[in-house]
This record gives sequence, structure tokens and C-alpha cells, in this order.
Amino acid sequence: MAPLGYVEILDTKGNVTERVRIDSFPVQVGRAYGNHVVVNDPYVCPVHLAIESDESGRLFARDLESVNGLRRGVDGDRVSVLELHSEAPFRIGRTLLRFCNVDHTLAPTLIDRQTQASWLASSYAAPIAGLIILLLLCLDSFLGSVERVTVAKVVSEPLMTLSMLLGWAGLWALASRIVVSRFHFAEHVAIACAAIFGFLVLSTLSEWLEFFFPIIPALWMAGFLGSGVILAGLVYGHLSRASAMRRRSRLWAALLVSGAAIGLSLIIDFANRSKFSNVMEYTGIVKPIDAAWLPSTSVNQFMENTEKLKKELDLLAQKARSTQP
Repeated sequence: MAPLGYVEILDTKGNVTERVRIDSFPVQVGRAYGNHVVVNDPYVCPVHLAIESDESGRLFARDLESVNGLRRGVDGDRVSVLELHSEAPFRIGRTLLRFCNVDHTLAPTLIDRQTQASWLASSYAAPIAGLIILLLLCLDSFLGSVERVTVAKVVSEPLMTLSMLLGWAGLWALASRIVVSRFHFAEHVAIACAAIFGFLVLSTLSEWLEFFFPIIPALWMAGFLGSGVILAGLVYGHLSRASAMRRRSRLWAALLVSGAAIGLSLIIDFANRSKFSNVMEYTGIVKPIDAAWLPSTSVNQFMENTEKLKKELDLLAQKARSTQP
């Protein structure tokens, strides 16, 4: 025999926690174990309400003189009889319920991303991403110094940054192991590398933009808005591997963290603003081009040009003396 419908017990967010099959009416709902639908709620009476069907097939929920009554919707008025429609919630005590017909519309099926091949899950993604970030950081360290540098000095700071990145990814991997029972260390490393790559690209583009268009506060905008977007993407990516949160919840959590970071940065920037000064502040460092890349002349050619210039100057001096009275 096919069911006539289901009574669903919902949580505070409207998600189904329990579903009870209904084969006949009337249906009793309450806290007592003799009911068709047993509700574990101290604010619900042992026999709280009955769901009945009339001759035309309409369904009604009837309050059985309970203490806390029957309410329409989540925070609706208290009623003694309520006509039930499919998926329309009603509340008894502090428990939210709804009746659903067998033919009510279902939500689209979600895609199981864990069964899909992902470049983040590849065994090559994390090493390649880490190597690229290390090379970019070394290049940035070399171009950021105007002095003669050694290999050890160029590599030391990027290696420290990379070690901090691995520690950050390790903390997220530990959280993943606790929450979803899987480490996902390689994925967290790749996500962190992508965020650092975004910060490097954003910093470089903003410096060049402000260099060519000084009227545009590119660095300030990139520091707050662009970094906020990258930070939100970083948190969203980590949460996608370290939690069972829904996509919307992950998005809100990422935006909340990013907004808090931007707000804190604005407060710190406002507090650290110095007084007016006529000294120009440089936001970037320009490294001189290597001498081998510049056009040059040999010493012999330089001396020949000097001798020619000397002869021309001597001739001009003789002409000047001859024209004097």
C-alpha cells in the first residue's frame, strides 16, 4: 500500500531531521510513545494534536487541548484547528512540523563533488603550486632589493613564507580530519598557494597602475577591496574541504571573515595615519637594470670621441680669438 504522505520534523533552519510515513488517518502526534508521530520536546503534551481528513480529502490539524497549543507557521497565532497544505509548516511546543504529499516537488539533486576528479586532489597539484610560489617569491625578493644580493639572502625569506604556508595548510588539514575525517592536506596547500599567487599579482598590478596613474589610489583600493576578495576566496576554499557546510553557509562565513578583516584594517590604517608632510612616500621599489643589459661603448671608442670633441672645442676657441678686436 502506497503511503498517503509524510509528517516531517524540522530543525530551526528548516532542515528535515525526521520523516514519518502516514498510511491512514487520523494521526496522533505527541510526546507519548503510543502516538503515530513521537516528538521529543518537553513543551509538547503526551497527546498534543491529531491530523484528520474530511470527506473531500482536505487535511486538518486539531489541537487536543494541549498546554502550549498549535501555532500556524513558525511564529503564527495559536489556533485550535488548522488546515494543512503540503510543505506548510506548523508548530507545537518548540517543534516545527509539516505534512508533505507523496507528489510534492523535490529540490534538485546535488552534485557529489567528492566523487569528481579535481585538480586540487591531484598528487602533483600541491608540489607544483608550492614550487611556482617559491620561484615567484624569490623573484619578488630579488627585484625588491637595490643592493647586491646573494642566493641565500634571496631564498631565505621565501622559504620562511613557504614554511608558514605549510603550517597554515596543516592547521586546516587537522580541522578537516576532525570534522570530515579526511586530511585534504594537499588540497589546502594548493588553495593557500593560489591565494598567495593572487596577492602577488594584485600587488604588482596595483603598483604599476598607481605608477602610471598616480591620481588613482590603486594600492589603497587593492589593499582593502582586492585583498578582501582574495581572503574570502581563501576561507571559502578551505571550508569546502574542512567542513560539511552548505555552499551558501560557506559563502556567508567567508564574507564575514573577510569583512571583519577589512574593517580591522581600516581602523588600523586610520589610527596610524601620520600628520601632513611634504616628503613624498614611495610605495614601491624599482631595482636598477643590470649594466650588461644597457647599451655601452668601449674605453677606446670613448677616448676617440673625447679627442674629436677636444679638437672641435679648440677650433671654436681659435675662431673666437681671431674675431676679437
